[in-house]
Amino acid sequence: MGGIPLGRIAGFPVSANWSVLVIVSLFTWSLASTLPSAAPGYSVAAYWIAGTCGALVLLSSLLAHELTHALLARRAGVGVIDVTLWLFGGVTRLAGEAKTPRDALRIAASGPLTSMVLGVAFAAAAYGLRLAGGPHIVVGVGWWLAGINVLLGLFNLLPGAPLDGGRVLKSLLWKRCGDSMRAGIDAARAGRVLALILIGLGLATTFAGAPVGGIWLVLVAWFIYGASRDEELQLITKRAIADIRVRDVMTAHPNIAPSDVTVEDFIERYLLGDRHSAYPVADRHGEIVGLITLAELRRVAPNRRALTLVRDAAKRLHQVVTAEPDEKLTGLLERLRTNGTSRALIFDTGQLVGILTASDLNRLIDVYQLASNPRLDHSPAQ
Repeated sequence: MGGIPLGRIAGFPVSANWSVLVIVSLFTWSLASTLPSAAPGYSVAAYWIAGTCGALVLLSSLLAHELTHALLARRAGVGVIDVTLWLFGGVTRLAGEAKTPRDALRIAASGPLTSMVLGVAFAAAAYGLRLAGGPHIVVGVGWWLAGINVLLGLFNLLPGAPLDGGRVLKSLLWKRCGDSMRAGIDAARAGRVLALILIGLGLATTFAGAPVGGIWLVLVAWFIYGASRDEELQLITKRAIADIRVRDVMTAHPNIAPSDVTVEDFIERYLLGDRHSAYPVADRHGEIVGLITLAELRRVAPNRRALTLVRDAAKRLHQVVTAEPDEKLTGLLERLRTNGTSRALIFDTGQLVGILTASDLNRLIDVYQLASNPRLDHSPAQ
């Protein structure tokens, strides 16, 4: 999703999408607007400072929710790509899925459980602080944090993907039918039904005189609808390509880049007029030592291109995802997702036989999604 890198927490790359600024502003305004009735007698500035602090603590609570997913996934042997905070909460991107329905259930349920535990903790802290005669404004922020965290935990348990409740539903269906893919498709379809119900509730709330809450609910529901539909389409596509081998998709006998020419010579003699954007790099003995792409070439400053050799600009072979031609494509896709790349070199008994690029994958996915669209729109749930 991109955004503001926040570093690594517990070993996971964490970032905040720019849309987080919107949610922080909304929560700050909401809290600053409600505190005067809950804790009267303070200055306007105090309410806004308390609102800002409460919004930032809530953001930390959302991060704790997502990190719990990531920690349970790692314990279950599932790769975690990154954790991103954004407008509608957070997203933990996993490189694969749990090996068993039980592990999937634990990963899915851990986030909402964390939110509800935090809600109880904030409520206990607010209650204790009130008994101790603490500042009313701090007590008010504590109660607000308690209510929001419990509400988020319960909302996330609604049974429809991509909410955590949809993941819980998928794990239960998976255990029942023994088919993870079918369970995921049914959970995604449940998400679309849930979204339509929430849109109806949001519109009813708006017409009942609460336009802010109603419009917000409609926006969240619209996001759920789009995300669940995309997820269903991806799962249908994944099931369709389950038996496809790497050799069926790769580009065989790719053009090779020599390692000992300069970047400037490579661009002029090899790249210009060619349709490819990624090249295996071979040394003077013909051994593959890396991969050069347009991204690596862009990192070389124009005034350094005549002085930099291709081998120095290229990714080393140990940094490149590799595969065998008879390997299932779905397994390779998971490795590519884990490594955050869309290219792989294909070797057969140690010899380079092909390359898999983003264009190869995009064409395959486009073709299968085109073929799957009628099923997505018209077929009954299985």
